Amino acid sequence: MRLLVHKYLNIWKTFFSNSLTRDMEFKANFISNIGVDLIYYISLYLFYHVIFQFTDSIGTFEKDVVIIFLIVTYMIDSFFEFLFGANIYSFNQMIIKGNLDFILTKPINSQFLLSLRYVGFNGLVNLFFLSAILIVLVENYDSQSVNYINYLLFAISFIMGNIIWYCFDFMIHCLSFWFKNFSVAGWFSNNIKQFSMKPDTIYFGALRKILFSFLPMALIASVPVRFLIYGFDVNLFINQIVVSICFFFIARYVWTKSVKKYESASS
Repeated sequence: MRLLVHKYLNIWKTFFSNSLTRDMEFKANFISNIGVDLIYYISLYLFYHVIFQFTDSIGTFEKDVVIIFLIVTYMIDSFFEFLFGANIYSFNQMIIKGNLDFILTKPINSQFLLSLRYVGFNGLVNLFFLSAILIVLVENYDSQSVNYINYLLFAISFIMGNIIWYCFDFMIHCLSFWFKNFSVAGWFSNNIKQFSMKPDTIYFGALRKILFSFLPMALIASVPVRFLIYGFDVNLFINQIVVSICFFFIARYVWTKSVKKYESASS
């Protein structure tokens, strides 16, 4: 097991190095991507800024906590762009054109190669800046009650939230195997993701239960923020662990079944 992990870490380091070389050759594109992300972040901030002209809180989240939540959603978006974005977004076209042969014929796990072969450095740059902003905001909010345990819980929850989002997005794109030209996969998954871009305090009743279980968008950003600001909640922690593990194995199953529907360009 240890040798296997070491093998895949070395492979990913090669992906990292190759992607860095590629991005440095196209610096204008790299900078423009960061600019587009910045515009998106500002627009979302302005959305909440307008809301807080008429209210002091959204559910149990006061204004300062909502701003922290907003930064966390940006971080999740940046983390996804860093590891998975460029790979997932090209998924559909590879299936349509029958170009998945390159992935399936390599002597390594095909899902690993498909999901991680390109690294988005604009996402990594954004993630560093946003992390620094988050620390400043949290320390200014309540430096007494937030300690290293909160940050550790946040980091663990943040990773689990990203696993959930990756698995969900990956499974949506796997529909391309079944519907051939499922070009709306990205649009569909991004619209579903909007549920995670709002504090969980605005959801009630059956919708809230769904967003914490079958369609676990509330577990992606709201739970890490709760651990960071309010501390440990055993029920939320167990909920997030169970859902992330279940989604991981469901995604593996969906990939195994879906790839059997693939029609090679050479067939």
